[in-house]
Amino acid sequence: MEGNSQPQQNSQSQVDSNEQGPYNPDLQANDLVSGAIVGGCIEPGRFAKWREGREWLAVTTDGSVQCTACSDIRDLGPYTQERLHIDSAFINGIKAKSAKKLNDKISRHGKCQSHIKCIEILQRRHETAIEKAVGNSAALWRKHNEKTLKVTENCMRTAYMICQNNLSFKIQPQLVELQQLNGVNLGCMLHSDKACRNMLMFIGEKMRTQLVDFIKNSSDKFSILIDESTTVSNKTCLIIYIRIPYEGEVCNFFLQLVELQSCTGSAICDILLQSLYTRGISEDMLRTRLIGFATDGAAAMMGRYRGAATLLREKINPNLTVIHCMNHKLELAVHDAVKHITEASHFQMFIDSLYSFFSQSPKHMREFESAASDLGMHARRIGRVFDVRWLSSSCTSVTALWQSYPALVKLFGVLMEDKSRSSVERAKCRGIHGKMTQWLFLVEMALVKEALETLQALSLFLQRRDATAVSASAEVDVALRTLRSMRQADGVNTRGLKEEFESFHSFKGVNVSQPSDSDHRKAEVFRERLFVSLGDNIERRLDDNGIISDAAALNPSNWPSDEDERILYGDNKLLTIQKTLAVEAATSTILLKEFHQFKCHGITGDNLRKVLITVSTLPVSTAECERGFSAMNRILTDERNRLNVSTLNNLLFISINGPGVVYFPARRFAEMWVKEGRHAADDAPTGKQKKTTEVRHQGALKSNAMTQNVNRKEVEMALGKWFTGTCDRGGERGARAQREKGASTTQTP
Repeated sequence: MEGNSQPQQNSQSQVDSNEQGPYNPDLQANDLVSGAIVGGCIEPGRFAKWREGREWLAVTTDGSVQCTACSDIRDLGPYTQERLHIDSAFINGIKAKSAKKLNDKISRHGKCQSHIKCIEILQRRHETAIEKAVGNSAALWRKHNEKTLKVTENCMRTAYMICQNNLSFKIQPQLVELQQLNGVNLGCMLHSDKACRNMLMFIGEKMRTQLVDFIKNSSDKFSILIDESTTVSNKTCLIIYIRIPYEGEVCNFFLQLVELQSCTGSAICDILLQSLYTRGISEDMLRTRLIGFATDGAAAMMGRYRGAATLLREKINPNLTVIHCMNHKLELAVHDAVKHITEASHFQMFIDSLYSFFSQSPKHMREFESAASDLGMHARRIGRVFDVRWLSSSCTSVTALWQSYPALVKLFGVLMEDKSRSSVERAKCRGIHGKMTQWLFLVEMALVKEALETLQALSLFLQRRDATAVSASAEVDVALRTLRSMRQADGVNTRGLKEEFESFHSFKGVNVSQPSDSDHRKAEVFRERLFVSLGDNIERRLDDNGIISDAAALNPSNWPSDEDERILYGDNKLLTIQKTLAVEAATSTILLKEFHQFKCHGITGDNLRKVLITVSTLPVSTAECERGFSAMNRILTDERNRLNVSTLNNLLFISINGPGVVYFPARRFAEMWVKEGRHAADDAPTGKQKKTTEVRHQGALKSNAMTQNVNRKEVEMALGKWFTGTCDRGGERGARAQREKGASTTQTP
């Protein structure tokens, strides 16, 4: 009996020791007393080596081996699954008869799914605790610095408003003073023009960092748009835009404005890459994600051998899609057409002569406005046509001529009979009046107006931010079809002109000369040559046989009406686009299947949607760069021409990419400003105190011992005598004093 009771007693004591000897997280195997055995079979030094890579192993006070992760969790709770239970042995502690058995148990436990789940739960708890601690610390800091952040926020919002409205930094003190008079607390610092500049530079850099971080963290493809221009301070600058999807919509973001020391293709390519690398956009990112490069047709940009686009292909990606701005190509096509049509060139020279007549003489412009006012019309300025500006300006000039036609005819009719003018001027006015009253001139003007209105609609579409390679091809096709149809049929303007002339032999109340058979033939020849030349040149310039032409197959308006032809239409072009742009898709078969579903049922699959978004990332125009230069000219005016490029760069970034003043997160930027150790608005002023100008008044006389008994009347009399004396320094003062003395003597009784 005694032999049987001893094992039971030892077993019971072991259970009691496991229940009463929990592990101590600060207790290590080396901390045990000398000669202690860990796990019932190994020494502390050997167990310490076992713990390398197994930080979850611990030793209880009685020497058992325990898992700290499983002991902390004990119950998986909502994470409990079938056959996923925590081993209670490692919660209470285990021992083994040999080191091999103990090691096998520990290894099996380390690979157990329940143990791995406990490790994950503890890591998640730790991360949550850190986030919560950081959040609590940030909340306490904000609460402690609430007043500081508030006044700094007010100063930052004031500076931001100055930038958004393109005002000078020197207006910051005036706005601060105005707000203080209105009861707004803006502290006693960050009120100067230098503080305004520093805050705007800080905001611009932080905003740019956020944009670059978004580009780096995104996995979408992107394109680059660049253009070159000269500022009012005669500095050549390169503007850089990034076109990338943002929240499902393709957007153009201004990235940077850099100064160019040379305008060669090599210099432009080097400064572009240097700017991107400096901002953290690495070469590997450009190789894998840069798909498009858009610029104008300058030789330094598009040169075949040493152009910036060619060098960029050599250094980054040989398959890079280089896009010549379609707006510039459209302008070149129109210039080519006008250059080969004699009548169009003559029309251009006539409009230029009208422009010179009014732009060089304010007197002529006032007479024009007076003539228009007499007819109840508004005088519209006549501009140039087919010049370096885009087509919208040419269309505006011809439209102004069309609408102001009666006033112009009346004005030149009066001027050619005015005898007070020179014979040369009267002869010039007579020639212009005779030209404008010809039927052939009116028909030519109507045809040019209709052609320019069609091309203006195309140009304005290509300038839109949402214009893509898919939609641009359809707009170009519509414009070409319209121009071809005008070869045979009259447009609205031409039809209205002919109907009014046939009914009244006049146009807008102005008598027009009768056309001859030769005039009719010339009008038809001009119509044929104008619209054929425009159509051929536009088609030749805009059809590049590249990815933009292939993208037309993705536009539903270009699909065949026959269902059998439609199902296979554009398959080869889609695969070409997917290969050229390196768009990741499951397989070509799945991509084509989704394209067929899109054509039949309008359902867009994930792979096809990725291709469509990537194609939309390709720009068709550099109009965004031109908008950037317009914003730059609004900031860098003649009065502010000393702004350096780095300052202009940040002001331009805020002006283009920044939100409105109402939505500007001034508090967030104020927190970053203060956390970086910069002066807050309510800090005590440092440095020498500015000298204040003391305003002296009558009270100063009372503080002087020599004048404290002088009253106001005596002061006024003294000042009057002094001013009288200062006005009489020609030697007459003494003579006047003698006369006054003699007069007073004679009056004395």
